Amino acid sequence: MIIRVFKFTKLPQVIAAIIISILIMLAFKNIDNLVAEIYSLSLLVAIFFLSLFIISKNSILKNNQYISLGLIIFCGIYFKMPSEINITASYLILLLSIRKIYSLKSKKNQNKKLFDIGFWYLISIILNPVNLFFIITILTGIFIFYKISPVVVLKIVAGMLGAKLIVLFYFDLTENIPLTQDYFINIIDQIWITYSTNDTFLNQNLDHWLFASISLLIFLYYSFRFFGNNLVERIKNLFLLTFFINSFLLSFIINEYSIFLFFPFLVTLVKIISELKDNLFFETVVLIAIILNSYPYNFLTN
Repeated sequence: MIIRVFKFTKLPQVIAAIIISILIMLAFKNIDNLVAEIYSLSLLVAIFFLSLFIISKNSILKNNQYISLGLIIFCGIYFKMPSEINITASYLILLLSIRKIYSLKSKKNQNKKLFDIGFWYLISIILNPVNLFFIITILTGIFIFYKISPVVVLKIVAGMLGAKLIVLFYFDLTENIPLTQDYFINIIDQIWITYSTNDTFLNQNLDHWLFASISLLIFLYYSFRFFGNNLVERIKNLFLLTFFINSFLLSFIINEYSIFLFFPFLVTLVKIISELKDNLFFETVVLIAIILNSYPYNFLTN
């Protein structure tokens, strides 16, 4: 079958996936705003490479088969749904913090890793204040792979202060925006006002909920079939579960939630495809899904 072309994650498959992703972007998006769309796609490709690095470095999957296929499938979803460049950029930065959390299990340079977790996490919050909700994922990951103590929290806070000083210096030079305590209190107030007046849950149509629902079903299937046969795998999947739930809940808060499901979606979908690759019916279903997903027509609203 055609999808077997993407079995191996090597340079030709990655290049092919990026080219197909560009074609999908051109089919779905407004060519008049091509520069912004190319920038958005570039961020998505960077997120893909960072996710691939995290998966490979931490042996989240036994092999990296079909990962480039996951990028193609996700692009068909991402470019159909609302997105903002700053939100996509914030997710890229958030993944840098997630990467450091995974690396805590190596027991090397722990102080630097904890500092980096706080540093990158605050940068992601500045780009997108809604990322404040990922404090649950951050603390859970540190607890699972390392430990939580007042000293550990202080090291994370030190990283956040380091990020604040750098951004403060930048804003002071370019925008004259002071990053004071009132600034962050105002961010929290804005999040609360947005959440309390949000009508996403009540008024969104099937377009909004379809990807969240599909991701949930894929993750449930993954959890029941592949959660892990040993403690190491179960710990990794427990953190992935926390990250997924945290990301999934954003579908109740913002319209541009799709990018936050990228990493859990990629891991779970690729695992399922690699396990069921020899099933002809499953391969046919996946191929049909890719074609329909990449077709520039919204069946739900037309």
